Amino acid sequence: MRYAGLGIQLAISLVVFALIGQWADRKLGTGGLVTIALVFLGFGGTMYSLIRTLNKKDGAGR
Repeated sequence: MRYAGLGIQLAISLVVFALIGQWADRKLGTGGLVTIALVFLGFGGTMYSLIRTLNKKDGAGR
């Protein structure tokens, strides 16, 4: 139960970045490129944050 919120954080982050990307694609007419870029950016940033959080909680990374 300790890490249950981490998966939700990842899911919400991806949805938010995808929605922002779709909005930007409609405004710029880029055909989905911004959405793809933002989803990858959001995934990478969230994974970085999750790994740092897990390392801190497990006592690693000292």
